[in-house]
Amino acid sequence: NAKRKIAIIGAGPAGLSCAYFLARLGYRPRIFEAEGKPGGMLVQTIPAYRLPRATLAREIRMIERLGVTIQTGKRLGRDFTLGDLRRQGYEAVFLGVGTPLGARLGIPGEDAAGVTDGVQFLRDYNLHGKVPVGRRVVIIGGGNVAVDVARTAVRLGADSVTVLYRRTREEMPAYQTEVEEALQEGVRFDFLVAPKAIVVEKGTARGVRCVRMVLGEFDRSGRRRPREQAGGEFTVEADQVISAVGQALRPEDFRDGTGLAPGERRLLDADAVTGQTAVAWIFAGGDAVTGPASVIEAIAAGEKAAVGIDQYLTGANHAFWRTERPVDTAFDPAADPVSYGRAVVRTRPVARRTQGFDEVELALTEGAAVREARRCLRCDYREACGAVESEG
Repeated sequence: NAKRKIAIIGAGPAGLSCAYFLARLGYRPRIFEAEGKPGGMLVQTIPAYRLPRATLAREIRMIERLGVTIQTGKRLGRDFTLGDLRRQGYEAVFLGVGTPLGARLGIPGEDAAGVTDGVQFLRDYNLHGKVPVGRRVVIIGGGNVAVDVARTAVRLGADSVTVLYRRTREEMPAYQTEVEEALQEGVRFDFLVAPKAIVVEKGTARGVRCVRMVLGEFDRSGRRRPREQAGGEFTVEADQVISAVGQALRPEDFRDGTGLAPGERRLLDADAVTGQTAVAWIFAGGDAVTGPASVIEAIAAGEKAAVGIDQYLTGANHAFWRTERPVDTAFDPAADPVSYGRAVVRTRPVARRTQGFDEVELALTEGAAVREARRCLRCDYREACGAVESEG
């Protein structure tokens, strides 16, 4: 396997995961990363107060020690194409390119000075250590990027930070723990509000013209569709407006004659089990396929694609880590469960955490860690499975 050439595009969570599991199968994949350091959204958009950089660097070094090569400063579509890789003898390629572009607001004035994209805002600070920050910052959106931007702006000295979201707090895609911590740090959330236009004076943003919303019928996502409230227009003053309403692929990266291109959702289509695309030797996973999602979902997609690539190359499934192992833990399946609450994670005091980017969540004590490890997760007692945020 070590002699078979496999390329991985993107050193984010999906790409690193795919490389890790391929290495465990004996392959020596090469990762091509567009930025100057590996990590993808783990280092580019997730702030250090949520994910300490030393921890991430240690994990990446461990993957490299398995025989994975990471080549930085190599961007798909600019420095090479998928066709180039094929001609160089790569038998399979995994695309873990994420969704590097921020979606546009689609309202008047968004091209004015002082209006920026949330993903780029986070990338500029996390990669280069500096980014312009206004005194009155308004963020538009309700996902984790919007909350990360807001909390970063607080740490960089903004006088006021407001997040505008067109639905209610309960319907925000952002993790509720992150929203609560942002509120503690002084971020203001204005719910049931949608932007109508950026207020521009002399070419520079000076505010956001908004309208109040009310929730109507349920849409296809299962959430109630917001509609404008009659007479509900108002203006929020701002000297910096940051859009965080979605992310997308860079479509020009795939114009290379292989036949692979973003689908109707402006994302890549790939098999949910193997990660294989319509082009047999190309696999994909992570945000590039699902849209912005959790880190653990991207890691899972990378593992699935690694197994899929191995099956494609060898015709067999060698994923030894998936083998079920019997356990001798004795319990009565008919007994009623006894509930033990999840360990409470301590956080730094608000006054300290807003002064820098030290990790907000502190480690469990040894006793709490042992009690947490002893808890038994019974899936048949769970009403729902899915988001990591809800895991017990």
